[in-house]
Amino acid sequence: MSPIARKLGLAAASFVAAAALLTGCAGPADEATAGQDGYGSLDIQLSFVKNTQNAGEYMADSRGYYSEEGFAPVTLVAGPTAIEAAIATGSADIGFSSVLGSATAITAEEMPIAIIGAIYAKNAFTVMSMAGANAIETPADLEGKRIGVTAGTAQLMVEALAEANGVDPGTITFVPAEGNTALLTGGDVDGYFGLETNEFIVLTQAGHDVVSLPLATNGLPLAGTSFAVSRDAIANQREELKAFLRAEIRGWMDAIADPEAGARLALDVYGADLGLTEAKELAQAEAQIPHILTDQARKTGLFLLSPLQIEENIAALTLAGFDIDADDLFDMSLLEEIYAEEPDLAVAP
Repeated sequence: MSPIARKLGLAAASFVAAAALLTGCAGPADEATAGQDGYGSLDIQLSFVKNTQNAGEYMADSRGYYSEEGFAPVTLVAGPTAIEAAIATGSADIGFSSVLGSATAITAEEMPIAIIGAIYAKNAFTVMSMAGANAIETPADLEGKRIGVTAGTAQLMVEALAEANGVDPGTITFVPAEGNTALLTGGDVDGYFGLETNEFIVLTQAGHDVVSLPLATNGLPLAGTSFAVSRDAIANQREELKAFLRAEIRGWMDAIADPEAGARLALDVYGADLGLTEAKELAQAEAQIPHILTDQARKTGLFLLSPLQIEENIAALTLAGFDIDADDLFDMSLLEEIYAEEPDLAVAP
């Protein structure tokens, strides 16, 4: 196991301890009891605070798609938290994980979970730097740099990016940032790990000349936000999971077709108490579409990773020091069944 994989194992171990701290907040959907054939309550563990990143979920909730599929009430639980542990311990029905997070939980902690679809088929992670002589324009430029990272897998992902491109991660100095991008603009770090759909927008809207080094096009074509569930649910609750996925497909098709509506739900309803910025949320709603509605998604439907995409994800994980088989991490059979049964759902908005 590589140094990165060992560190990921330590990070995964902390997930279990944190699982008991999970808390939730219900969204404003109609919470009437599900019909006689309904599935009952649904707890969805989000990966982050309730900003526009979850526009598709807000659409599915507010427009009744979850309830039409038999779920009531539906609870959208804000993150960040121990997502994989929440799934493995039953604290949540669905977890919005990532390929790296789920691979860590499976390999280091033997958590019985799998990814059944990816909202972000193309991850939006990036290393940002200020334009100029010290800019990080290529992976080689990571060598010897100070990179601001938040707690969790941020440092591990930068180390994986370095290893995937032949750069010794040991030459990089990691500085705890905890969401403070002023470390970058003030010169306290050379780079900052974040999202093209979040921090990059905030910095550029503030007038900063920022360089982006996307992971997806620099050796780590990992899927981003993904649906993680327990293996037991895949085996014994297939129709329930398919119902969830159908609601998600409809919600995200709406969010893609009308990104402003999704952003408005974040601003005015689901994240109304967070002090979200209108300009940033509207920009994020647009910026995330290419990560969701990829060329492949236009052909085969949202969330469904093709065999080639899965192969590329496994190759990227291997470069980062993971030893995991595709079948141990991914199960696209539910989405394949949905699109075979309802081909109209695969029509891009």
